[in-house]
Amino acid sequence: MTALPPGRQLVLTWGIPRAYGGLTAALLQRSRLFDGRGGTPVDVLTCDDRADTVSAEAELSDRAALSAGVRVRNLWDWLRDNDLRGRPVGPSAGFSPLPDGSAEDRAHGTVLRRVRTDARGTVQQVDHLRPDGTLAASDRRDVPAPDGGVRRVVVTCDADGSPRAAWRGVRTLYAAWLDHLTGGQPTFLLVDSKAMARFAAGYRRPHVVVVHVVHGSHLTDDGAALRPSRAEVFARLGAFDAVVFCTARQARDVRRRVGPLPLLAVVPHPVSRVESRPGPRDGAVVLARLEGIKRVEDAVAAARGAAETVPGLTLDVYGDGPERERLSALAGTDGPVRLHGFAPTAREALTSASVLLLTSRSEAFSLVVAEAMAAGCLPIAYDVPYGPRELIRHGRTGWLVPAGDVARLTETLVAAVTTDERVLTRMRRDAVARAAELDESVVLERWSATLRRAARRHRMRERTWRFREMVRRRLRIG
Repeated sequence: MTALPPGRQLVLTWGIPRAYGGLTAALLQRSRLFDGRGGTPVDVLTCDDRADTVSAEAELSDRAALSAGVRVRNLWDWLRDNDLRGRPVGPSAGFSPLPDGSAEDRAHGTVLRRVRTDARGTVQQVDHLRPDGTLAASDRRDVPAPDGGVRRVVVTCDADGSPRAAWRGVRTLYAAWLDHLTGGQPTFLLVDSKAMARFAAGYRRPHVVVVHVVHGSHLTDDGAALRPSRAEVFARLGAFDAVVFCTARQARDVRRRVGPLPLLAVVPHPVSRVESRPGPRDGAVVLARLEGIKRVEDAVAAARGAAETVPGLTLDVYGDGPERERLSALAGTDGPVRLHGFAPTAREALTSASVLLLTSRSEAFSLVVAEAMAAGCLPIAYDVPYGPRELIRHGRTGWLVPAGDVARLTETLVAAVTTDERVLTRMRRDAVARAAELDESVVLERWSATLRRAARRHRMRERTWRFREMVRRRLRIG
């Protein structure tokens, strides 16, 4: 069994939405791998202030998305039952809890939060309550600042709801929570969310190795520039002990942009072997969040066009999101397209469908493509950065289509479902073999090596930081 380097394993992300997509699926899959084959339990830490951790963990356990040693811990839920050291405050702290009758969020009949917004609907205050109704934490976002603006202040309260400690800014609270959880013990912190990476780039502790895992392309859709949402973190990549990409091509592109940093690493997502159902395969399938970046409307148009040539062709779409209503209208009620919404067992469709359609504007690895290949479901994918081209050998393990070319997508779908079955059988066999190269044991070896290199780099940087601090102190004394 491959051993991970010694130390606790923490994963930091913003949240785990009910209808989660590839980022969360990959995060949970990696955590199960670390817990199972790596022999190291993993805590998945979330900071979503509207999370219902109890329901989330129950759903994930039902879906077998969590293993015995993987647990989800939410900051605000944790504060309901635990004390955290911060700047001491007392009853004269000057904050006002929200009264009964304020807007409320409930779960299982219990009030979890009271929320105050301004006239434009912007959140100004969130009070997090314990099950007995006492105040656990008050997150104020409109506290007057000395410069005339406003600042964010979080106040935690003791068991009877009296103020106990305060933090200026939510990032100082995140840091205090991590300090408490790690307790000075050697720890690896894997940061999957780009939102939390902005915080983690400034979190530096002698005992914590911080690794940023990049999910998604860093480029705009036309490939010409850095996405604005990535700018802050990519300007500070050197702050991490390692930055991990899913494909070598993306790592190369980033090196060209930021220089030959030694901390850039490549670790693909692990892909488990899937047993296909016996019997003939039929139809096409899409597994995706229904939002603009996934361009599912292109798959719908291709299926409708292909069905004119191949009567009886069907496309089953699994996923939910803001585009569902529009896609339902495009699909109609009497055509080849069937929208199933979010289904925890959607990936089972890969064991019986003939082809998978992937029409995203961008990807980082295309985990669903790898999973389809492992199941013998041949992918037809837009050739976007990054992932499809690295996984698919055109005409041998699937098909690549110029991004956004719906006519070519339609033609390829028709060709795929009308190809001789003997050819398809050979392609499916090759696709399964290609996916097997991403076996969990192989990926775990790469993670182990990457984390060990990150730990060595962290130790070297710590020595440098300590030396610089010593020099600064001597200069101040002198």
